[in-house]
Amino acid sequence: MTRRLPLLAGLAFLASFSAFAEAPSAAGEERRAAEADELSEHFRDFVDEAIGEGLLTPTGQAPAADPVPASIQLFRGRLAPADAAAPVEVDSACITDTVLDTQPFEEFTSYEDFLNWRAEQVVTGGSLTPADVAMAYISIGLYAEARLQVSGMEDPDSRYIRNLTHLLEDGAVSEIELFEQVAACNMFGDIWLSLARLSLLDEQGVNLLDLNLMSYRRLPYRLKTRTASLAVPSLDRMEQSLLAEKLMADFSAEEVRRAPSLSFNRAVLDLNQGGPEREQALRKFLQVPELRSQAAAVLMRHGLPVEADLQEELVGELLENVQRLPRGSDVRASLETMLKGPGELSDYEMISELAELPAMQDPKTHKMLGNQLVARLQKDFDGEDRLANLAAMSAVGENKDILSGNASQDDVTESAARFAGTLGLMTVMTTLSQDIRESESLVSDRAALAFRMQDFASLRDLTQTRPGNADVMRFAAMGAILMNDRTWLAKVGSKVALDAATVVDLIETDAASGNWLLPAAVYTAAERITQEEYRPRVDAVLALKFGKAEPRLQRIKLSQIPEHLRQIGSALDANFQETP
Repeated sequence: MTRRLPLLAGLAFLASFSAFAEAPSAAGEERRAAEADELSEHFRDFVDEAIGEGLLTPTGQAPAADPVPASIQLFRGRLAPADAAAPVEVDSACITDTVLDTQPFEEFTSYEDFLNWRAEQVVTGGSLTPADVAMAYISIGLYAEARLQVSGMEDPDSRYIRNLTHLLEDGAVSEIELFEQVAACNMFGDIWLSLARLSLLDEQGVNLLDLNLMSYRRLPYRLKTRTASLAVPSLDRMEQSLLAEKLMADFSAEEVRRAPSLSFNRAVLDLNQGGPEREQALRKFLQVPELRSQAAAVLMRHGLPVEADLQEELVGELLENVQRLPRGSDVRASLETMLKGPGELSDYEMISELAELPAMQDPKTHKMLGNQLVARLQKDFDGEDRLANLAAMSAVGENKDILSGNASQDDVTESAARFAGTLGLMTVMTTLSQDIRESESLVSDRAALAFRMQDFASLRDLTQTRPGNADVMRFAAMGAILMNDRTWLAKVGSKVALDAATVVDLIETDAASGNWLLPAAVYTAAERITQEEYRPRVDAVLALKFGKAEPRLQRIKLSQIPEHLRQIGSALDANFQETP
């Protein structure tokens, strides 16, 4: 029973407030009428002053406006009869002037402050609208409670308040146009438009926030703390540390220590100075559930390692962030800022998924995503991590559409093809090579791989498509020798350049096959070689060919060639050791 007493007391309090509002005394009604009339006079004085300052321009030529229904309240207070005949036009998206004014809540730091304020309003007969109560809740960080105050209401004030609570609670913006429209007609709207733009990593938010620092400093403590907790990480990501430091300068060292979000902001900014102590200070926030993702993202942007599960979590969050970018936002700027940094959050799978999103189909956005993919590919191909090389090779094959038209497409595709060659993946290497204009060195690599893999069909194809490549012809001649194909050897032999290195390769292959197909002219050229690095190899083959009985010709199966090569190689080594 005792647990129900506070609830019953609260209900009784609300009931008394409702009764007070529904049955005002005659004296109170007269007093409020007088206040409303006074407010109307103040409003007219304000308009007159604005006209005098040149902020408003009177026009007597405006057409007569249609009568406005009495049910429509254009502003707080009462309209004098003369005012009703000439109503003020109001933008349907604009909100009541004083809704966003947080000055009445400037000293709020706790729920008790809210209760005292609400009780004072009731006692003094103040008029409380749902929007007023909602803004009071927002001032102490009770965003869900604020939404309940305007639940089901579709007037401009309520719609804006709901969007503001989502921005402050989740850092999410679904209607950036609404924030822009309100900022254009409400003097208190700029601070929230700047925060909305920063949440989208929009550079315009930086300048707007810098212009509204005074408004920021006048916010109630909890609201200012939440604003800083959202703005500082975004500013740091946009490399705007100076403005971030200005926001943090409004809090004492003790306030920063007590508030986890402010402590996190301080650790984020301190990490820019480097050092293991600052890194450890930020890593502590990996243990705070509501801050772990942000902490991991900052660490990765600085090139510092984080656990694999956290990386996957960040990739998922980034995809969600892109998907919920509102219509009208600068998608390219937001995405570019999300992906940039030495510690990339963007793996290849994520980039592929991003490319399929509707927001990514704009040509300029698609190009930017292609540049991001190329930068990641080049980084991985230049490194020595074989797993990263393998992932990059696969990504090139799977993301041809993203790379299409990119200036570096041929370069990264060639790198992928070369890596496929080092793995012995002849089919992959050939497939990747078909998509680009091959360099001569890549053609040489393909010919070398085809010979190494005994893919003589591919070698034949290369002699048809790239007959001018010396390596293609050299490997083709060596393939013809191994296959004992005199016709093919005669066809390609005339195109083989008989430099020292090629001659040595040819005679060693001839010796390995045991068929001795090469013409005498090749061995004559071998006898004339004088380079010391080749001479021992030449002498070993010549000794095998001319020093002893001619090796008997034999026909072997293609599958037996590797074993024969091994045996001949051992024989050549032994022969070489016996040579004085």
